[in-house]
Order: sequence, then structure tokens, then C-alpha cells
Amino acid sequence: MGMERIGVLTSGGDSPGMNAAVRAVVRTAEHYKMKAVGIKRGYNGTLLQSKDRNDDYEELSRRKVGEIIHRGGTLLMTARCKEFLEPANHIKAVDNMRSVMKLDGLVVIGGDGTFRGLNDLHNLHFPVVGIPGTIDNDLPFTDMTLGFDTALNTVCDSVNRIRETMYSHERGSVVEVMGRDCGDIALFSGLACGAEIVLLPDKPWDVDEVAQRMKNSADLGKKNPLIVIAEGAWASMKPVDMKAFCVKHGIKPIKAEGEMSSEKLALLVEKKSGIETRATVLGYIQRGGSPSAADRILACRMGERAVELLRGGPEGFGHVVGIHKNKLIDRPVASAISRKPREGRTKMNEHLLEMIKVLAI
Repeated sequence: MGMERIGVLTSGGDSPGMNAAVRAVVRTAEHYKMKAVGIKRGYNGTLLQSKDRNDDYEELSRRKVGEIIHRGGTLLMTARCKEFLEPANHIKAVDNMRSVMKLDGLVVIGGDGTFRGLNDLHNLHFPVVGIPGTIDNDLPFTDMTLGFDTALNTVCDSVNRIRETMYSHERGSVVEVMGRDCGDIALFSGLACGAEIVLLPDKPWDVDEVAQRMKNSADLGKKNPLIVIAEGAWASMKPVDMKAFCVKHGIKPIKAEGEMSSEKLALLVEKKSGIETRATVLGYIQRGGSPSAADRILACRMGERAVELLRGGPEGFGHVVGIHKNKLIDRPVASAISRKPREGRTKMNEHLLEMIKVLAI
């Protein structure tokens, strides 16, 4: 029996473009006379956790997904599902999708954790296909993930606003962006915004060097230098003796326990360089907003390909859709969660990082 009824869900952190991808899946399915079912709140919906089953899943139509291509977030809502870490619940999910929802296949949109759940379903021989939806751009098999381009534009717009006030007050600025394990948001936005310094999770750095580069920039006439730091870059920072630092500079003791923060970094840099510095953490603003044209187009292409893979039979089951050199690709999900270097480039683009230094002079 072929594909007659397929599900689609969004899982993990939301990203701009998820709605556009859901729309593409639903309308491509209808084009092939297939029914589409939206499963709500990620894998939670497959476990039928709500009292009302209508709140776990619903049949989607061409009209139901109208007017969502331009919206951020996800119509289906999203969440992480701790219960899905238990193998018994993988079996339960498959049984629910087959016997209750009457599904023949499933399209899953999300990031690394979402794809691990997809792999679990694939191992139980349920037909699944994945679409990479995460602003972090941290999946190794694809050049671009849904939401990354929009997040970059959001960061650039925010930094533009911050720099205007920093220029007015002749202050330096530390801007923290998302990116726990992958620093692509920091790297690409740093280049696009003309940052003097970009700090990444996989590149060792120390405060003294950062402060000296800030001072050098000021000596060359730039009074509002910009540091862009990925949220995961604290792990690659050379430890600082905060107690000794406070004593040396005669300032109120800073609690040494806990993680470093952008505010602490701004203070360290200010005292070491002599440049007044402020910190801004952009946070969840990076996930919101209307998706860019690039993300909408990518979502349409990936959504269509995902349905085609399900229709194509077992050879495409357990695959995830990606893009490489502007051509759509698909790979077994195991390669998507392997954390191996990406095709065509290493995890971090050293050339871009060096370019930032050169262009900041």
C-alpha cells in the first residue's frame, strides 16, 4: 500500500521557516491526493498526552495552512519531549500513529535532538523523513538550516541599533548571540556587522587578548568597537581569577561561582582596555519574526522534497533533506547526527574568522 495519509510535526526550538515548510508538506501531499495530519507539540503529540485528542493532532487542508508562509514560529506548536528518550515510548508513538492517526509516514522538522527521535522511529521501521529547522545551523550534512538566514538578519538589525547608541556615547559593545555548540550565528553576523572581534565555541580565547585588540582598535580611532560572542564560547575561554582581578582594579567583588556572562566580560574588557563597554544579550528575539525570502524558498523546496521521499518508497525512508552548493540533497539520518565535519567545509570557517580581523583594522 502506498502513502495515503502522512503526518508532519515540528519539534525542539522553533525557527522561522517552520510554518512555510509545514505549508509545503501539506500542499504537496494534497497535490498527490494524500491526506496530511498535523501533530502538535512535537513528539508529545505522538504519545497522545492531551485529554482531548483533537489537541494532539488534526487533519490539515490546503486552506488550513493558508496565510502562514510569512509567519514565524510554528502553527503546530513545538516542545521537547523527555518521555521520548524512553524506548518504550518509541513503540507507543509508532502504534499511535499507525492505529489511531492512521498514518503511513511522517515528516519531522527540527534540529539535532529532533533528528535523534526521527532515527528512533526509523529503527522501528516507521517511514520518516526529516527537514532541518534550527537557527543554529549546527547540522553537519547541510550548508544551511531553516531559520538561520532569518536569525542572521535579526541579529544584524539589532546590532545596527546597538551600534548607533554605542557610537553616540563612544562605548564598546559586547553582543551575545545564540549558538551553544556551533558559532555560525556569531561568525556570519560578526562579518556582516563589521565586528572587530568574534568569539566562538571551538576557538580558544582569553580576555587579555580581547582587551588588547579593543585598545588597538581605539588607538586607530574607533571609539565604539564591537565584540560578538556565541553563547557557547564561554567553554573555550581561558579561565580568569575574578577575585584577583577585582582586588587589582579596586572594584566590588564579582562572584566567581557560576558561568561567565556578557556583563562580566564587558567589565573585564573595560577595566583592561580603558574603553567603556556595555553588554547586550539578544536571546529569543533571534528565533522570532517573519522568515526571510531565503528561508521561505528553502522551506518550500525542502517540504516538497520530503513528501517526494516518502512517496518514493523505502529507499528514502529515514533520510533527511539538506542543501549543498544550492542543490537539494538527502542523506540517511545517521549522517545528520554524526557531528562529522560538514561537506565542503570544516565546522568553523577559519578563513571568515581571519577575514573579520583583516577588515576590522
